[in-house]
Amino acid sequence: MSNGVKTLDGVALVTGAGSGIGRQICISYAHAGCRAIALADVNLEGVKETISLIKAQRYSTKTLALEANVADAISVKNMVAQTVKAFGSIDYGSFFDLMPGWYGTDTETGNTAANVAGITTTARVPTAKYPHQEYDKILEINTKGIMICMQEQIQAMQKQTATCTPGIDNPRRAQRGSIINIASVTGFSGLQNMMPYNVSKHAVIGLTKSAAVDHGRDEIRINAVCPGMTETPMVATRTTSIPGKSSGWAVDGNTRQRLALPEEIADVCIFLSGCGASYMSGSSVVVDAGHLAALRYESNL
Repeated sequence: MSNGVKTLDGVALVTGAGSGIGRQICISYAHAGCRAIALADVNLEGVKETISLIKAQRYSTKTLALEANVADAISVKNMVAQTVKAFGSIDYGSFFDLMPGWYGTDTETGNTAANVAGITTTARVPTAKYPHQEYDKILEINTKGIMICMQEQIQAMQKQTATCTPGIDNPRRAQRGSIINIASVTGFSGLQNMMPYNVSKHAVIGLTKSAAVDHGRDEIRINAVCPGMTETPMVATRTTSIPGKSSGWAVDGNTRQRLALPEEIADVCIFLSGCGASYMSGSSVVVDAGHLAALRYESNL
Protein backbone atom coordinates (compact mmCIF):
# COMPACT_ATOMS: atom_id res chain seq x y z
CA MET A 1 0.00 0.00 0.00
CA SER A 2 1.26 3.46 -0.81
CA ASN A 3 0.06 5.21 2.36
CA GLY A 4 0.00 4.60 6.10
CA VAL A 5 -3.77 4.33 6.52
CA LYS A 6 -4.84 1.23 8.46
CA THR A 7 -7.40 -0.62 6.33
CA LEU A 8 -7.25 -4.11 7.85
CA ASP A 9 -7.02 -5.37 11.43
CA GLY A 10 -7.62 -9.11 11.23
CA VAL A 11 -5.66 -12.30 10.57
CA ALA A 12 -4.37 -13.17 7.10
CA LEU A 13 -3.33 -16.56 5.74
CA VAL A 14 -1.06 -16.36 2.71
CA THR A 15 0.28 -19.34 0.79
CA GLY A 16 3.28 -19.06 -1.49
CA ALA A 17 4.63 -16.65 1.12
CA GLY A 18 8.28 -17.56 0.61
CA SER A 19 8.99 -15.42 -2.44
CA GLY A 20 7.66 -13.30 -5.28
CA ILE A 21 4.11 -12.02 -5.25
CA GLY A 22 3.20 -14.12 -2.22
CA ARG A 23 5.97 -12.47 -0.21
CA GLN A 24 4.84 -8.99 -1.25
CA ILE A 25 1.23 -9.78 -0.30
CA CYS A 26 2.45 -10.62 3.22
CA ILE A 27 4.38 -7.36 3.51
CA SER A 28 1.39 -5.41 2.21
CA TYR A 29 -0.93 -7.12 4.70
CA ALA A 30 1.39 -6.04 7.52
CA HIS A 31 1.51 -2.49 6.16
CA ALA A 32 -2.30 -2.40 5.93
CA GLY A 33 -2.57 -3.16 9.66
CA CYS A 34 -3.20 -6.91 10.00
CA ARG A 35 -2.69 -8.01 13.60
CA ALA A 36 -1.32 -11.38 12.48
CA ILE A 37 -0.25 -13.23 9.35
CA ALA A 38 0.22 -16.98 8.85
CA LEU A 39 2.80 -17.48 6.11
CA ALA A 40 2.69 -20.87 4.40
CA ASP A 41 5.00 -22.43 1.82
CA VAL A 42 6.95 -25.63 1.22
CA ASN A 43 10.00 -23.37 1.23
CA LEU A 44 10.24 -22.66 4.95
CA GLU A 45 13.52 -20.76 4.61
CA GLY A 46 11.84 -18.39 2.17
CA VAL A 47 9.02 -17.84 4.67
CA LYS A 48 11.55 -16.98 7.38
CA GLU A 49 13.13 -14.43 5.05
CA THR A 50 9.72 -12.86 4.40
CA ILE A 51 9.14 -12.62 8.15
CA SER A 52 12.53 -10.93 8.55
CA LEU A 53 11.54 -8.34 5.95
CA ILE A 54 8.30 -7.65 7.84
CA LYS A 55 10.14 -7.27 11.14
CA ALA A 56 12.76 -5.03 9.55
CA GLN A 57 10.03 -2.51 8.76
CA ARG A 58 8.99 -2.54 12.44
CA TYR A 59 5.40 -3.61 11.85
CA SER A 60 3.64 -4.82 14.99
CA THR A 61 2.08 -7.72 13.08
CA LYS A 62 2.48 -11.16 14.66
CA THR A 63 3.66 -13.90 12.30
CA LEU A 64 3.48 -17.68 12.07
CA ALA A 65 5.69 -19.69 9.71
CA LEU A 66 4.03 -22.80 8.31
CA GLU A 67 5.47 -25.50 6.08
CA ALA A 68 2.57 -26.68 3.95
CA ASN A 69 1.86 -28.56 0.74
CA VAL A 70 -1.39 -27.11 -0.53
CA ALA A 71 -1.97 -30.01 -2.91
CA ASP A 72 -2.35 -32.33 0.10
CA ALA A 73 -5.67 -32.21 1.96
CA ILE A 74 -4.20 -33.20 5.34
CA SER A 75 -1.44 -30.60 5.06
CA VAL A 76 -3.98 -27.89 4.22
CA LYS A 77 -6.26 -28.93 7.10
CA ASN A 78 -3.31 -28.67 9.49
CA MET A 79 -2.31 -25.30 8.03
CA VAL A 80 -5.74 -23.83 8.69
CA ALA A 81 -6.03 -25.43 12.14
CA GLN A 82 -2.65 -24.10 13.24
CA THR A 83 -3.55 -20.60 12.08
CA VAL A 84 -6.85 -20.60 13.99
CA LYS A 85 -5.17 -22.08 17.08
CA ALA A 86 -2.46 -19.40 17.06
CA PHE A 87 -4.57 -16.34 16.27
CA GLY A 88 -8.22 -17.27 16.81
CA SER A 89 -9.49 -16.66 13.28
CA ILE A 90 -8.72 -16.40 9.57
CA ASP A 91 -10.16 -13.17 8.20
CA TYR A 92 -8.35 -12.85 4.88
CA GLY A 93 -6.89 -15.55 2.68
CA SER A 94 -4.68 -15.12 -0.37
CA PHE A 95 -4.06 -18.24 -2.40
CA PHE A 96 -1.17 -17.65 -4.76
CA ASP A 97 -0.33 -19.63 -7.87
CA LEU A 98 2.52 -19.06 -10.28
CA MET A 99 2.36 -17.27 -13.58
CA PRO A 100 2.65 -19.78 -16.42
CA GLY A 101 6.07 -21.16 -17.31
CA TRP A 102 6.18 -19.57 -20.73
CA TYR A 103 9.87 -19.19 -20.29
CA GLY A 104 11.19 -22.42 -18.84
CA THR A 105 10.94 -26.15 -18.52
CA ASP A 106 10.37 -26.56 -14.79
CA THR A 107 8.22 -29.61 -14.25
CA GLU A 108 7.06 -28.70 -10.76
CA THR A 109 7.38 -25.58 -8.63
CA GLY A 110 6.14 -27.13 -5.40
CA ASN A 111 4.83 -24.28 -3.34
CA THR A 112 7.92 -22.12 -3.34
CA ALA A 113 5.99 -19.21 -4.83
CA ALA A 114 2.61 -20.83 -5.11
CA ASN A 115 -0.32 -21.37 -2.79
CA VAL A 116 -1.49 -24.18 -4.97
CA ALA A 117 1.63 -26.19 -5.65
CA GLY A 118 1.48 -24.93 -9.19
CA ILE A 119 3.07 -26.72 -12.08
CA THR A 120 3.47 -25.74 -15.69
CA THR A 121 3.39 -27.64 -18.94
CA THR A 122 6.50 -29.49 -20.11
CA ALA A 123 5.30 -31.28 -23.25
CA ARG A 124 4.59 -28.03 -25.14
CA VAL A 125 2.64 -29.73 -27.92
CA PRO A 126 -0.72 -28.99 -29.56
CA THR A 127 -3.93 -30.09 -27.87
CA ALA A 128 -4.42 -33.12 -30.13
CA LYS A 129 -1.11 -34.62 -29.00
CA TYR A 130 -1.07 -33.61 -25.35
CA PRO A 131 -0.12 -36.45 -22.92
CA HIS A 132 -3.05 -37.44 -20.72
CA GLN A 133 -0.82 -38.10 -17.72
CA GLU A 134 0.57 -34.57 -17.70
CA TYR A 135 -2.90 -33.08 -18.17
CA ASP A 136 -4.12 -35.00 -15.11
CA LYS A 137 -1.12 -33.91 -13.03
CA ILE A 138 -1.52 -30.21 -13.85
CA LEU A 139 -5.25 -30.18 -13.15
CA GLU A 140 -4.77 -32.14 -9.91
CA ILE A 141 -2.36 -29.57 -8.50
CA ASN A 142 -3.35 -26.26 -10.09
CA THR A 143 -7.11 -26.72 -9.79
CA LYS A 144 -7.87 -29.26 -7.07
CA GLY A 145 -5.33 -27.59 -4.79
CA ILE A 146 -7.27 -24.31 -4.93
CA MET A 147 -10.47 -26.18 -4.13
CA ILE A 148 -8.93 -27.87 -1.07
CA CYS A 149 -7.62 -24.57 0.27
CA MET A 150 -10.95 -22.83 -0.17
CA GLN A 151 -12.91 -25.66 1.43
CA GLU A 152 -10.85 -25.63 4.61
CA GLN A 153 -10.71 -21.87 4.93
CA ILE A 154 -14.43 -21.39 4.25
CA GLN A 155 -15.28 -23.88 6.99
CA ALA A 156 -13.13 -21.90 9.43
CA MET A 157 -14.69 -18.60 8.39
CA GLN A 158 -18.24 -19.94 8.77
CA LYS A 159 -17.62 -20.21 12.53
CA GLN A 160 -16.61 -16.55 12.83
CA THR A 161 -18.68 -13.46 13.61
CA ALA A 162 -19.17 -10.97 10.78
CA THR A 163 -17.27 -7.73 11.40
CA CYS A 164 -16.30 -4.59 9.50
CA THR A 165 -12.74 -3.64 8.66
CA PRO A 166 -11.32 -0.24 9.75
CA GLY A 167 -12.99 2.76 8.14
CA ILE A 168 -16.26 0.90 7.49
CA ASP A 169 -18.97 1.14 10.16
CA ASN A 170 -22.12 0.03 8.31
CA PRO A 171 -23.03 -3.45 9.64
CA ARG A 172 -24.61 -4.31 6.29
CA ARG A 173 -21.07 -4.36 4.87
CA ALA A 174 -19.67 -6.73 7.50
CA GLN A 175 -18.02 -10.02 6.51
CA ARG A 176 -16.95 -13.29 8.09
CA GLY A 177 -14.02 -13.45 5.74
CA SER A 178 -12.58 -12.66 2.34
CA ILE A 179 -10.67 -15.06 0.07
CA ILE A 180 -8.54 -14.04 -2.90
CA ASN A 181 -7.39 -16.65 -5.41
CA ILE A 182 -4.47 -15.52 -7.56
CA ALA A 183 -5.21 -16.84 -11.03
CA SER A 184 -3.69 -15.49 -14.27
CA VAL A 185 -4.48 -13.64 -17.46
CA THR A 186 -4.43 -17.10 -19.03
CA GLY A 187 -7.78 -17.61 -17.34
CA PHE A 188 -9.17 -15.43 -20.13
CA SER A 189 -6.96 -16.45 -23.04
CA GLY A 190 -4.88 -19.34 -24.27
CA LEU A 191 -1.14 -19.75 -24.64
CA GLN A 192 -0.11 -21.89 -27.59
CA ASN A 193 0.85 -25.49 -26.78
CA MET A 194 -0.04 -25.07 -23.09
CA MET A 195 -3.58 -26.45 -23.10
CA PRO A 196 -3.63 -28.01 -19.58
CA TYR A 197 -2.26 -24.87 -17.96
CA ASN A 198 -4.80 -22.70 -19.79
CA VAL A 199 -7.58 -25.04 -18.69
CA SER A 200 -6.41 -24.96 -15.07
CA LYS A 201 -6.44 -21.16 -14.94
CA HIS A 202 -9.92 -20.99 -16.48
CA ALA A 203 -10.94 -23.51 -13.83
CA VAL A 204 -9.61 -21.35 -10.98
CA ILE A 205 -11.89 -18.55 -12.14
CA GLY A 206 -14.79 -21.02 -12.30
CA LEU A 207 -14.04 -22.31 -8.80
CA THR A 208 -13.96 -18.73 -7.53
CA LYS A 209 -17.38 -17.99 -9.01
CA SER A 210 -18.92 -21.22 -7.75
CA ALA A 211 -17.63 -20.77 -4.21
CA ALA A 212 -18.72 -17.12 -4.16
CA VAL A 213 -22.27 -18.09 -5.14
CA ASP A 214 -22.42 -20.98 -2.66
CA HIS A 215 -21.11 -19.02 0.32
CA GLY A 216 -22.17 -15.43 -0.24
CA ARG A 217 -25.00 -15.84 2.27
CA ASP A 218 -22.41 -16.95 4.81
CA GLU A 219 -21.04 -13.40 4.50
CA ILE A 220 -17.85 -14.73 2.93
CA ARG A 221 -16.58 -12.99 -0.20
CA ILE A 222 -14.42 -14.84 -2.72
CA ASN A 223 -12.69 -13.17 -5.66
CA ALA A 224 -9.84 -13.85 -8.08
CA VAL A 225 -6.97 -11.62 -9.13
CA CYS A 226 -5.53 -12.30 -12.58
CA PRO A 227 -2.07 -10.74 -13.00
CA GLY A 228 -0.12 -10.25 -16.17
CA MET A 229 3.61 -10.95 -16.16
CA THR A 230 5.06 -9.66 -12.91
CA GLU A 231 8.57 -8.53 -11.99
CA THR A 232 9.85 -11.27 -9.73
CA PRO A 233 13.39 -12.70 -9.53
CA MET A 234 12.30 -15.89 -11.30
CA VAL A 235 10.64 -14.06 -14.18
CA ALA A 236 13.54 -11.61 -14.50
CA THR A 237 16.01 -14.48 -14.79
CA ARG A 238 13.97 -16.42 -17.30
CA THR A 239 13.08 -13.51 -19.58
CA THR A 240 16.66 -12.33 -19.93
CA SER A 241 18.57 -15.62 -20.09
CA ILE A 242 16.66 -17.48 -22.79
CA PRO A 243 17.22 -16.48 -26.44
CA GLY A 244 14.20 -14.68 -27.85
CA LYS A 245 12.71 -14.19 -24.39
CA SER A 246 13.73 -10.61 -23.59
CA SER A 247 11.46 -8.38 -21.53
CA GLY A 248 10.10 -6.94 -24.79
CA TRP A 249 8.04 -10.04 -25.58
CA ALA A 250 6.46 -9.92 -22.12
CA VAL A 251 5.25 -6.32 -22.37
CA ASP A 252 4.19 -6.23 -26.02
CA GLY A 253 0.77 -4.59 -26.10
CA ASN A 254 1.09 -3.54 -22.47
CA THR A 255 0.09 0.11 -22.01
CA ARG A 256 2.68 0.63 -19.25
CA GLN A 257 5.45 -0.95 -21.35
CA ARG A 258 6.85 -2.83 -18.37
CA LEU A 259 6.18 -5.84 -16.18
CA ALA A 260 3.85 -5.47 -13.20
CA LEU A 261 5.44 -4.71 -9.85
CA PRO A 262 4.61 -7.25 -7.11
CA GLU A 263 3.16 -4.48 -4.95
CA GLU A 264 0.74 -3.57 -7.75
CA ILE A 265 -0.74 -7.06 -7.50
CA ALA A 266 -0.64 -7.01 -3.70
CA ASP A 267 -2.47 -3.67 -3.49
CA VAL A 268 -5.43 -5.16 -5.34
CA CYS A 269 -5.46 -8.09 -2.89
CA ILE A 270 -5.48 -5.70 0.07
CA PHE A 271 -8.46 -3.82 -1.36
CA LEU A 272 -10.41 -7.02 -2.02
CA SER A 273 -9.67 -8.27 1.50
CA GLY A 274 -11.42 -5.40 3.26
CA CYS A 275 -15.02 -4.22 3.51
CA GLY A 276 -14.27 -1.41 1.09
CA ALA A 277 -14.93 -4.14 -1.49
CA SER A 278 -18.02 -5.41 0.35
CA TYR A 279 -20.17 -5.62 -2.81
CA MET A 280 -17.54 -7.55 -4.79
CA SER A 281 -17.75 -11.33 -4.86
CA GLY A 282 -17.25 -13.82 -7.65
CA SER A 283 -15.24 -11.23 -9.57
CA SER A 284 -12.04 -11.85 -11.50
CA VAL A 285 -9.92 -8.71 -11.51
CA VAL A 286 -7.42 -8.48 -14.35
CA VAL A 287 -4.23 -6.58 -13.47
CA ASP A 288 -2.26 -6.46 -16.71
CA ALA A 289 -1.95 -2.81 -17.81
CA GLY A 290 -4.46 -3.39 -20.59
CA HIS A 291 -2.62 -6.32 -22.16
CA LEU A 292 -5.77 -8.39 -22.73
CA ALA A 293 -7.69 -5.33 -23.88
CA ALA A 294 -5.32 -4.65 -26.78
CA LEU A 295 -5.91 -6.20 -30.20
CA ARG A 296 -2.51 -7.37 -31.43
CA TYR A 297 -1.48 -8.98 -34.67
CA GLU A 298 1.74 -9.73 -36.49
CA SER A 299 2.93 -6.95 -38.79
CA ASN A 300 3.50 -9.40 -41.65
CA LEU A 301 -0.13 -10.58 -41.76
